[in-house]
Amino acid sequence: MTAMPSRKPPKFDPLRFVEPGARATSRAALIAEIAYFRAQSRGFEPGHEEEDWLAAEAEVERRLSGSGS
Repeated sequence: MTAMPSRKPPKFDPLRFVEPGARATSRAALIAEIAYFRAQSRGFEPGHEEEDWLAAEAEVERRLSGSGS
């Protein structure tokens, strides 16, 4: 019996779903989504909500300005 090769899921990038003209109105939703995934990756450990929000906000700003990957 042969083992199946493990596959890594594709990197999740919520900005790929946002049209350029809609980015300003979707900013808060993107921040919330990224903050949620940060919390999820930590098992929703309490006490990091503000840290998650600020990091997500910085990530969205970096990506929208074109300096993110």
